[in-house]
Amino acid sequence: MLDRPSQGAAIDAVECIMVQIALPRDFRGSVYSVTHKNALITRVRTKDGAVGEAVNGEGQAPALLAAKKILIEQIVPLLLGQDASRIEQCWQTMFTITHRIGLDRRAAVRAIACIDSALWDLLGKQANQSLHKLWGGYADALPIIAIGGQYIDGAPPEKYGEEMVELKELGIGGCKFKVGGLSAQDDAARTRAARKAVGDDFILCVDANRGWPRQTAIEFAKLVPDLNLRWFEEPCHWQDDRRDMAAVRMLTGLPVVAGQSEITAQACRDLITDGAIDICNIDASWGGGATPWLKIAHLAEIFGVQMAHHGEPVIGSQLLAAVPNGTYVETHHPDRDPIFHRMIQGRGRIANGVYTLPTAPGWGVSFDPDFIRHHAVN
Repeated sequence: MLDRPSQGAAIDAVECIMVQIALPRDFRGSVYSVTHKNALITRVRTKDGAVGEAVNGEGQAPALLAAKKILIEQIVPLLLGQDASRIEQCWQTMFTITHRIGLDRRAAVRAIACIDSALWDLLGKQANQSLHKLWGGYADALPIIAIGGQYIDGAPPEKYGEEMVELKELGIGGCKFKVGGLSAQDDAARTRAARKAVGDDFILCVDANRGWPRQTAIEFAKLVPDLNLRWFEEPCHWQDDRRDMAAVRMLTGLPVVAGQSEITAQACRDLITDGAIDICNIDASWGGGATPWLKIAHLAEIFGVQMAHHGEPVIGSQLLAAVPNGTYVETHHPDRDPIFHRMIQGRGRIANGVYTLPTAPGWGVSFDPDFIRHHAVN
């Protein structure tokens, strides 16, 4: 007879706080505008007093508020009293809400990610292990790049080169540079100025955020074969992007990245099996949490596909360092991400293009309570 599994501490309460910080300028990509940094801070408490917490977000305020509403009203009632250590079971229970007709599934999956992230933090603290070690511990440090090159009206190409120099002076080893908002020729000139300013030892990727049709993406790639671009992220419009990205890969030879616009492991599976990508960059906070992200990473490894993580360096670094096919931690300039550069306490060290992960258990960090109080949104 099988013994009944021991019962861990039951979930007693869940708290979710949205913070919003006005940015010094509009950070524009090809198809988006960012004037505020928003995030959700989620805390899960158990009956024995333990607390797991996480910060997720990186999105527009309405999307995060929709996720918070679903989290509080629909997910929390399903989890109260459940064993907090049974993360897979909790995840499957939460995911059932996405089967309801009329639900905003993208917001629901974000809400699931918030709880999933806090539960993993709790388990890491109980095990006294940082999560990247709990998940496999492949590395303790990773190269770090910044998402940059956002459009500035009227700026000459040289202005973007100056930005790259500033990133390098901050200890960051590369940039995921925004393209897709101008013609292929104009964006090639901006990218060329970025490369010229920092030399060949600076990692340079380009990211069109689905801003171009296939032919323009190919045209751009043919204009920059000498720039040693590490990858071409989301080069093509969304409506037929798997076929279009497969064509970009075949015709240009540039590694293609996508996944951050997907919200399921199954969608990422199809990107991989359809030959659309070389690197999958699903965002754990947008795609259901660490639980599905790790499944995708292990599948990707079998297919020879690498993993990235869209922004969110606290979460991304722990996931990427856990697996052998991880690439770069992604951050932003401090002006663009006050969460990571001001709210996070005890984060890892950035120096010489490398991010050394924190060694504290769970996500390895804590949050400045005064910062949260000042920027909390009702």
